Amino acid sequence: MPLIDGGTQRLPRIVGMGRALDMILTGRIVEAEEALGMGLLTEVVPPGKHLERSLEMAEGLASFPQETILADRRSAIEGFGLPLEEGLAREAEIGGAVTGVGVEGAARFAAGEGRGGKGSGV
Repeated sequence: MPLIDGGTQRLPRIVGMGRALDMILTGRIVEAEEALGMGLLTEVVPPGKHLERSLEMAEGLASFPQETILADRRSAIEGFGLPLEEGLAREAEIGGAVTGVGVEGAARFAAGEGRGGKGSGV
């Protein structure tokens, strides 16, 4: 049965063509540590700790200014596959639109917010 879920296009972009072909053609099981080593995973957590870690990550992401997080995500996605110069220009355009939010947050941090148990300022 051929893959028709985008796997033949997405997987090589994540792990490289050689590793992708190995997994696609053999269908072999890839254990967590190997998947981590090839960049298919970003983290391996102890058994039973996945929900706790997921919530911890979500809370951390939610504590940052969403405009800047979303701009960075957009820059990465839209710049992927572009020549470096075009990607850098895209990043400057997208990020430039929200630099004020970042400057305000940095000023609050410099004033003590978000450190030593003080409020996050978000």
